[in-house]
Amino acid sequence: MSVWIAIICTGCLTFATRFLALSSLMPDKLPDWLRLAMRFVPVSVLSAMILPSILISNETGAIHFQDNMRIIAALAAIVVAYYTRSTVITIISGLSVIWLLTFWQ
Repeated sequence: MSVWIAIICTGCLTFATRFLALSSLMPDKLPDWLRLAMRFVPVSVLSAMILPSILISNETGAIHFQDNMRIIAALAAIVVAYYTRSTVITIISGLSVIWLLTFWQ
């Protein structure tokens, strides 16, 4: 029964967020504090999606740092992203580092 409650609550919350954004109930201009907070949403969501794939082992399901090539590739991609500000170049550089380290190993 608790699964159904979670599904219903999630559906209602999803509907409410979509409905409010498209309805006339929302103000034309958001408050400054909310606009400032909304700037951090993409970084938060992407971090929550990417960090587990970097740190968690596929074989054991545990977090491991030793001999983890993905951490080195992620650090290289961060440096490239900082200097180039290009998504495509960042992805290519991260993948290249993974491939080179896999080949080198």
